[in-house]
Amino acid sequence: EVVGMLVGDMWGGFVYPDEMPHRPLKVYAAGSGEDMMSQQETVAEVIALSGKHAPRVLYLGTATYDEPAAQATQTKQFEAAGCSVFALKVAVGAVPVPTMRAAFDDADIVLVSGGNTLYARDRWVKLGVDVLIKEAQDRGVVLAGGSAGGIVWFDGGHSDSMDPSSYKNPPGPLLNPNKTAAELANWAYVRVPGLSVLPGLFCPHYDITESNGVKRFEDFTKLLQQHSGETGLGVDNWAAVAVDGDYYKVISRQGKPGSVGPGGQFVSDRSGQPGAWRLKVGPYGGLSRELVPSTGSVSTLFSRAKFVVDTTMLAVARGQNPDDGKAPAWNLTSPPHFEL
Repeated sequence: EVVGMLVGDMWGGFVYPDEMPHRPLKVYAAGSGEDMMSQQETVAEVIALSGKHAPRVLYLGTATYDEPAAQATQTKQFEAAGCSVFALKVAVGAVPVPTMRAAFDDADIVLVSGGNTLYARDRWVKLGVDVLIKEAQDRGVVLAGGSAGGIVWFDGGHSDSMDPSSYKNPPGPLLNPNKTAAELANWAYVRVPGLSVLPGLFCPHYDITESNGVKRFEDFTKLLQQHSGETGLGVDNWAAVAVDGDYYKVISRQGKPGSVGPGGQFVSDRSGQPGAWRLKVGPYGGLSRELVPSTGSVSTLFSRAKFVVDTTMLAVARGQNPDDGKAPAWNLTSPPHFEL
């Protein structure tokens, strides 16, 4: 499913059919949630996308199970900037559809937390929140977030939703709770589906090594080789891609580490500046990695998939972190190294 009936060739851009009325697409997809969304500069950029002085922010903390500390970190700068923030809490309990619709109708910005991408996306589809998000998209509401809150806007993404520390009730029903920390760190990344606001696979924290000891950029290459029909977008932890209608801009937090070397080359040791990379795999498995220019047309950056390969690991991931109606024990007392 591709939202908005996006059309285009494999390596070309995507367009909306002329007969389909829509307002300019506005998306802010950051490489991290808590890091980027806690910055005044980030909030100013998201507010500017809305075109309003004091926009109304609808916060979806489903991926962190509506945990208050995560919400505070990712919304406090919006409140400091004069925005009103309303949190729609749907991680466990049901909310009446009229209440959810009213919250979306009132929003100028939809802000999605980092966290467990797969749980949040599945929960939204179950409750119909995905439909409300797509309606908001068509109205020109800004869709913003980092990490998991960036993945959800794409066809899918490179996710650590199988990290036990990200489960609603760690370590989940399928793992021995007596496992050591080292044993629990032996988890794998997985391709998770998004909402297809934009085509492609999004990899947040592209320059980061997660708690499993695996470099994100290396594993994203392996994932793209398994899903070679799709184009990848790797965004460093301190970077973002902002889409405003037909154009995009790469955000790079100055003074922060990243993967872009002084000559625009990729560096693996985070000794460069934050940036974004467009990646695709050729017919023989070789990786093409191109630095995304600081500004440009969305038609040159995003490409529809030629084909999509489902992964059998999703059933395992869902079984390990089920939507079972139980209250979450997850918290930020000992912050996990996952999609925040």
